[in-house]
Amino acid sequence: MKKKFTMPPRQRITSRWYAISSLGKPEEINIENYTVKIFGLVEKEKTIPLKYIFSLPTMKKEIDMHCVDGWSYLSTIFEGIYPKELFKDVKIKDNGKFVIVHTVEGYTTDLPLDFLLSENVLLTYKVNGEKLSFEHGYPLRLIVDGKYAYKDAKWVNGFEIVDKDIPGYWETRGYSRSADIYKEERFEKQKP
Repeated sequence: MKKKFTMPPRQRITSRWYAISSLGKPEEINIENYTVKIFGLVEKEKTIPLKYIFSLPTMKKEIDMHCVDGWSYLSTIFEGIYPKELFKDVKIKDNGKFVIVHTVEGYTTDLPLDFLLSENVLLTYKVNGEKLSFEHGYPLRLIVDGKYAYKDAKWVNGFEIVDKDIPGYWETRGYSRSADIYKEERFEKQKP
């Protein structure tokens, strides 16, 4: 069944999915030794090998991508896992409310922990039936439904649980922390 779609304000449809990297792409990634670490406000840190992540049941989800610059790439089928699968045996401390998503090249973005663990977020490695390209974040890219694409971190290698909303790379440069596409939350409001 096709999902109901409403175009967010001031977006335009594009037939091309742009491969934008804020810090450039990593020189090289060793897939054999690739891991994702869950750390911060947890009882015990967890390091998860990529091979284990690839062995988990795959989810498919149609998600439209919306860039803060105004382009929208529609009806894209992403495959991967819900991040909550990685957290199943992780004991998060009571004050853990937010997550900083870390990547191989040093990019970060922030999300509320409950949102990361919802079905609005997919840790993906395939797009439209094909392996995600390196330029688009292979082996693991976060896809965050309903948020601008700067929340879609490429080359994800860590989830740091924290007690307050700590801004990531673009958020420290004035981009909205919530990034809701339908409320057009592109940038933080300027103080008078």
